[in-house]
Amino acid sequence: MATRDRILTIAIAELEAKGLEGLSLRAVGQKAGITPMAVYRHFADKAALLQALGEYALGRWQTRIAALADLPLLAGFAAMATAFVDYALDEPALFDAAFVLKTRAERIYPEDFEAGRSPVVGGFARRLAEGQAQGLVREGPPLELAMAVWGVLQGLVGLHRSGRFNLSRPDFTALCLRSAERIYLRGDQS
Repeated sequence: MATRDRILTIAIAELEAKGLEGLSLRAVGQKAGITPMAVYRHFADKAALLQALGEYALGRWQTRIAALADLPLLAGFAAMATAFVDYALDEPALFDAAFVLKTRAERIYPEDFEAGRSPVVGGFARRLAEGQAQGLVREGPPLELAMAVWGVLQGLVGLHRSGRFNLSRPDFTALCLRSAERIYLRGDQS
């Protein structure tokens, strides 16, 4: 494994174990078995490391979703929402780097989304537009509907991760799917 990749792998583990406040280049370098100066050859500072973590985490998320692109419309929506919940609960440090922390890799609404810099949300919005054409999805700007769905999922995941739900994982995932469907499905579809 290349040194940069090893640093990122250790940084993810450190982020998960110690949180953002406990993440330091010095500690990551020490765990990687390299000098602090060697770490700084790859990342100028903590902000640069966070940006690399954010880009890596978003790439991992995009890879998960790309595998679902060919699913039928409604099954695809459910699979994407389930994948989001799974990513949050299975890989919390990566999820945080992609969707919670300020890393300079995050996408900013509306500019980044309108410019196509979020392939996942952009793809979801296109699928919503297809669903609107088929009469399955409620009317409204597809990008706004997509953001509303992800906002609800993000909120529910955040509440779950902070201990606000006493539900099994399958029951929590089902709640997330039902909540998302209430936003994008036409009233006669749910």
